[in-house]
Amino acid sequence: MVRKKLVFILIALCSFSVVGQISIVPVRGMVEIISVEDAHEMITNSTLYPDLLILDVRTQGEYDAEHICNATLIPLDELESRLNELYPYNNTEIIVYCQSGSRSADASQILNINGFTKVYNMDGGISAWKSAGYNVCTNDNGQGIDFSLTFFIMVLFGTMGILLIYYKKHRF
Repeated sequence: MVRKKLVFILIALCSFSVVGQISIVPVRGMVEIISVEDAHEMITNSTLYPDLLILDVRTQGEYDAEHICNATLIPLDELESRLNELYPYNNTEIIVYCQSGSRSADASQILNINGFTKVYNMDGGISAWKSAGYNVCTNDNGQGIDFSLTFFIMVLFGTMGILLIYYKKHRF
């Protein structure tokens, strides 16, 4: 009987010492996970969400390749040092996304812990966004297409000019 009490006391003491070593992360509120359909609805409804911020937490290269139109890029590894840029959106809806949803979950928690109150983590990231058929933007500003069109028109008019001169000289 005494032995059982000693074992119980020993287990209790070990439990209290382990519990005392667990660190508790302060969480101000819950981060809401939303579908790409809900995110699209929020993005396209400027009446209900006039100050909505779309936050891309991927790398610069990933962002340049494709991103949700009008998204702001702050890579996850820079987020904590650049929180001051986001403070104007402290009480505004922020949709956070990445490639698949993992980095955006981490970023959403960082925002939440730092007092941002309306943080939405887009489930599935830009991969799910594209799979749902929604448009993405790139950093290609179309100059390549304009240059090609300009070049084509110059070649066309140049060829027409040469042919016109040739025909006038040779009078067919």
